[in-house]
Amino acid sequence: MKRLIRAGAVVAATLLASNAAALQIGDAAPDFTVISTNGEITLSRVLEKGPAILALYYADFTSG
Repeated sequence: MKRLIRAGAVVAATLLASNAAALQIGDAAPDFTVISTNGEITLSRVLEKGPAILALYYADFTSG
C-alpha cells in the first residue's frame, strides 16, 4: 500500500511539475501506470472493466 501511495504521489508531482494544462472537473484523467503490491496497475486497463474513482490521500499512513 505504501508503494501505491508513494507511486501516486510521484505521478501527481510529475503531472503538477510538467507543462501540462491543469485538469478541470469532468476532464478525462491522463493514462498512467503505478506499481502496487499486486504488480503494475495501468489506468486504461482498469477502465476496460468499467468506471473507476481516483483518490489521493497524501497524508494517510503518516505520523503527522
